[in-house]
Amino acid sequence: MLYAALGDSITYGYEATTDQAGYVRRFAKALSKRQPVNVFLNAKPGWTSKQLLKSLSQVQECIWAEAKVVTIMVGGNDILKASPWLLNGSDKTVFKIAQRVQDHLEQMVETVRQPGATVVIGTIYNPFPNSVLAEEYMDTVNKSILRVAEQHNLAVADVRSLFRNQEDKYIKGYKQGVLRDMRLIGNPIHPNDAGHQAIARSFLSAYRRAVAKARRSKQKA
Repeated sequence: MLYAALGDSITYGYEATTDQAGYVRRFAKALSKRQPVNVFLNAKPGWTSKQLLKSLSQVQECIWAEAKVVTIMVGGNDILKASPWLLNGSDKTVFKIAQRVQDHLEQMVETVRQPGATVVIGTIYNPFPNSVLAEEYMDTVNKSILRVAEQHNLAVADVRSLFRNQEDKYIKGYKQGVLRDMRLIGNPIHPNDAGHQAIARSFLSAYRRAVAKARRSKQKA
């Protein structure tokens, strides 16, 4: 079975202590208990939703034709790269960002989704939960992600809820959970091994629910 993982630095496995400790490899390992799994990883640190979408044009169509599982998790960098404007409290800016993320995700789903494939989309967690602005901005973007999931009937890995109140356990270098913790180097925003494990667990649960739902639908038909 071919599994395609799309995303940014988190999907890439940044801050995981080994390649196998990242959530993508953990998820693939769980899937491989029933059948062999090959992983197609399309993720880079720093990618925004626009950059991830653009990268798909370089992927051979046979990947999407063969992929039986596709996971998508992106959007955090869209917010981080706009932080100079967001810190001024510009609501219009965050709504524009959320709309762009939604538009890009819509196009991604249209590109990668094929009959027989299960697509699981992940919400994004907030590494600065003690910042009111950060909470509002992440929630706004996550609402756009959930709208895409609803419109396309996608399975949802609710990583946002899973990380809530567990940020100190799941984020590498977590400090006070406020925006002033941000650094040019060593930003405390990526999951540690426990965080990657939690994300893998969330995607696996969502995938299993989707498969079970599809099986019930076939039985009714």
